[in-house]
Amino acid sequence: MLNIVYNYLFIFFLIYATFQTNKYFFKFNNLIFSSSLFFHLFLSVIYIYLFPKGDWDTYIWLSSFGIEELTVHHFFSSHLIKTFIVFLQKFLFLNQYTVILIFSLVSFFGIVIFVKNLIKLGLEKNFAYFLLFIPGIHFWTGVPGKDAIVLFSLSCFFYLYIDKKFYYSLLFIIIVTLIRPHIGAVFLLSIAITEFIVIKQLYKKLIVFLIACVTIYGLLHYPRTSGFFMLRVDSEAADNIIFPMLKYLNALVFKYSLANSSYEGGNIVSNVFSYILFPIDFIYKSNSAFISFSILAETLTFIVISSVILRNKNIVNVDKKLIYFLSIIVLIYCLILPQVFFNYGLNIRQKWMILPFLIYLSLLIKNLFVKINRI
Repeated sequence: MLNIVYNYLFIFFLIYATFQTNKYFFKFNNLIFSSSLFFHLFLSVIYIYLFPKGDWDTYIWLSSFGIEELTVHHFFSSHLIKTFIVFLQKFLFLNQYTVILIFSLVSFFGIVIFVKNLIKLGLEKNFAYFLLFIPGIHFWTGVPGKDAIVLFSLSCFFYLYIDKKFYYSLLFIIIVTLIRPHIGAVFLLSIAITEFIVIKQLYKKLIVFLIACVTIYGLLHYPRTSGFFMLRVDSEAADNIIFPMLKYLNALVFKYSLANSSYEGGNIVSNVFSYILFPIDFIYKSNSAFISFSILAETLTFIVISSVILRNKNIVNVDKKLIYFLSIIVLIYCLILPQVFFNYGLNIRQKWMILPFLIYLSLLIKNLFVKINRI
């Protein structure tokens, strides 16, 4: 009984803190903020109802066994999520409903910061409010798992990156790398390339290059992260790092091609389209009601986002470094992940790691063309 009362009080504190954060930091319209929060929590509940035995349930179930001995591997990938949930349950004495709420709020703050970033880049506030109600980003990231924390971390990273707080922003990329090393590696590589381009001094370029090489080497050879990039092979091919990486990519393609929501890969452009929106051939084939509804939702989302960007009239002076970075991250990401993952069910969740950055870039490019035309 005492634990139930404690959890109710904790939930009340979380909701109160959420509204206070809006009052003193986000400063969004109270009605809009409250409506988007209710919308987010509602979709989180719907997700749990539709997928009662998904990854989120597995995380909570595994965490109920606790951790006998804390080691390094508990701070990587899925183990990090489990460790965090164990901390919430065993040390803060929170039940599963409060844990679900915490992850949902983490996701919600990631969405709000994403919209806040767009406002900082020049999107009119009234238009930005529409993006608080994109159903996909709420639905797929609002439950316990990697997606909530990665979305929040990437939003915080770019918020600080816009403000030129470079070293603080890297802390959030480190979190992303711990949870999803392949995503973190793409962002670290993009940051390194951007810095190499914008830095003028030769010795600083050399330092950036060396740091990038050491980081890549570490990710590929450290046992806890190497498994996200390549498969171990026999000793004869062990010195050839390309072979195990290609073998790993082949294994990923085969793994996700067996699922019901898999689709055939095509050329680079069609693969990117299928990843960002949906596979074209899904329109003509017999799909489940859920997939058909999600395709409709993705189409409407694309129309809303495009309309918001095109109708925006605010023009701000933007650092070219932002355009360089966004162009590089979108290019590298789209040349890798959409060319490997041919599974609609997986992509519809993971694409929200890159889609905000594609929206940032689209807004800046549109503003850039408007400024050129005015000149």
